Amino acid sequence: FCVVENRYVATAHHVFNGGKPRDPNDKFYVFVVPDNEATAHHFPVTGFPIERPDLDLAVMEIGPCATDGIGLPALPVAFSPLPDGTPVITMGFPAPEITQISIDQDLGYNGGQFFLKSHANEGIIAAHYHFSQGRMHELNVGWHHGESGGAIVTTGSKLGVFSVMQHYRDVQSPHGIVAGPHRGFALSAIQDELLGLGVTAS
Repeated sequence: FCVVENRYVATAHHVFNGGKPRDPNDKFYVFVVPDNEATAHHFPVTGFPIERPDLDLAVMEIGPCATDGIGLPALPVAFSPLPDGTPVITMGFPAPEITQISIDQDLGYNGGQFFLKSHANEGIIAAHYHFSQGRMHELNVGWHHGESGGAIVTTGSKLGVFSVMQHYRDVQSPHGIVAGPHRGFALSAIQDELLGLGVTAS
């Protein structure tokens, strides 16, 4: 999701390379599908001003969209603490069904055919607590594989992204470890870095 119009996009760090260090030879693209219609438009990623694997947070810098006239508006970001029970909405892109993709010898994206559609869900902050790195939120919201890095947004009069869809908390059960509550670090953990990039706080 975009945090500075047409320039910076935030995500979960693990989307780069499955939790391993990002391969500097890889190329990355940001895709948008306006109104969930047929065409996906892409922006080249030109830099990585914030990479925090310890928080599973990252910000990418993007260049102009390959399609003229397509832009990315920014969402406001919320840094203030939020109480349990706060209504939230998540927005992400479940992993697409890819039928064809084309890249050139330099790993440049040349086009493809895939079913990429955004998906929203609603719920509440079910719990929050602190680690040394920052504030963690747990949510009673389900999300699908591929939605990691999507925005978790407060609703109501003070709309703002306060966290990122990241991972499950593992829970012990009589049958072994199972996937527990969905959770994500608060963006307040990188507040100074985000403000330094020109992010607007709600």
